[in-house]
Amino acid sequence: MDTEQDETVISRSPGRGPGLFGWLLGALVLVAVGAGGAWWWSQRGATPADGPDLSPEALDARLLEAEQAVASLRRNQQGIEQRVVDTQARTGLLREEVLGVGQRAAILEENLRELSTQAAEGAQALRLDEVELLLGLAQARLVVAGDKEGAIRATALAQQALAPLTDPQFISLRQTIAQELAALRALPDDPRALAAGELDALETTLPRLTSRAPGTPPAAGEGSSGWRRVLDAVVQVRPSSSQDLISPADRATGEATLALELALARTAMERRDDPSFQASLVRIDQWLQRLYADDALLRERRERLSALSGQSLAPALPDQGAALQQLRDLRRGRGAP
Repeated sequence: MDTEQDETVISRSPGRGPGLFGWLLGALVLVAVGAGGAWWWSQRGATPADGPDLSPEALDARLLEAEQAVASLRRNQQGIEQRVVDTQARTGLLREEVLGVGQRAAILEENLRELSTQAAEGAQALRLDEVELLLGLAQARLVVAGDKEGAIRATALAQQALAPLTDPQFISLRQTIAQELAALRALPDDPRALAAGELDALETTLPRLTSRAPGTPPAAGEGSSGWRRVLDAVVQVRPSSSQDLISPADRATGEATLALELALARTAMERRDDPSFQASLVRIDQWLQRLYADDALLRERRERLSALSGQSLAPALPDQGAALQQLRDLRRGRGAP
């Protein structure tokens, strides 16, 4: 039965054409193609971000945005350039101010250097004035007053005042002052001091000398027998000469004259007046012979006065003033006031 049907179908197919099956197959193909196109279209519309929109409107919009961005960048660039110009201007001003500050600092340093130099020169000038004053004082004390100790102290102070000045130009002056100081310290004692000591010793001895006034006991060493003392009490034997002072008034006048001669001798000694001092010593010796008995103590005093009269009151002074003159020449050469 099936065989018959198959034969029937086979026999009918060539005469009928594609048949229903072909049409169905074509319809299915068309439906599949349409479904695929619809799906492709739907997928294309659902993912527009996956690719650039090349539509004219999108391109115009993108071009407008680009132009706006470029304009904004240009404005930003112009602002940055203006700020750079302002910064450069401010930097230039700051540089000029820094240069000005540096110049002012250099000027201030120069002024400070000049002030320090002037201060140092002022201090040096003061020290040189002090040294000159002390050297002049030492010379005056030695030459005018003969004060050896005062001259030594003044010269030593001048040496101390010059010590802080370490400039090589003061080396020679420092050596000269040291030499003068050594010469002063090597000087012998002042003759006036020796003369004053002798006069003081004489005045101290006067009360112990035996008086030549009438009625005074004989000097020690003269006759000490009893008959000589009795004879002296009864008879006074005195030479009649210029040395005889019998009246008490005359003796008081002679003692006053001796004191006056001692004062005159001291005055001449202070003035280093050798002639007046020698003359005063001669008169003192004469009054000693008239007022006092010739004993051992008087002879010893007279011998010392005779030795004193042979001495000069002027000391052997060294050559002073070389340091003072050297200092003045040095300051004159440096233009010091």
